[in-house]
Amino acid sequence: MVGGHIDGHVSGLLVYRDSGHFESLQRILRGLTVETCSVRTCKEAREIIPLYKPHVIFTESTLADGSWASILDMAESAEAPINVIVVGSHPNTQHYLSVMERGAYDFIAPPFEHDSLNFILRSAVLNARYRRENSSPVAVDS
Repeated sequence: MVGGHIDGHVSGLLVYRDSGHFESLQRILRGLTVETCSVRTCKEAREIIPLYKPHVIFTESTLADGSWASILDMAESAEAPINVIVVGSHPNTQHYLSVMERGAYDFIAPPFEHDSLNFILRSAVLNARYRRENSSPVAVDS
């Protein structure tokens, strides 16, 4: 990490309906030199994940056609490892625990602070990169 930014290309997918706090999240991510792409539905996320191959997905808890759990399922079945960070509208310990138990990378809520978001993002991206570099292709018997 140099100058508060993660070295190399970092891509993030934001999946949300009309949530205003995603605008501030996206602004901070851009300041951290994260290339972002936004979609509004699980269907759109399913279509773009294989093309975009994000390192991290930030998703709202409830979407028009699913939820954070649907996005987590997509990330778990993606070709390249992806970490999912669930974004709540406010801090909620019970929701945090259920999200983490199910396998999300983290749960965050506004207000987003640059330094803490930078730490979470850096950790999630480095983890995804490590898993991508160390995943071995499955051998297929002929």
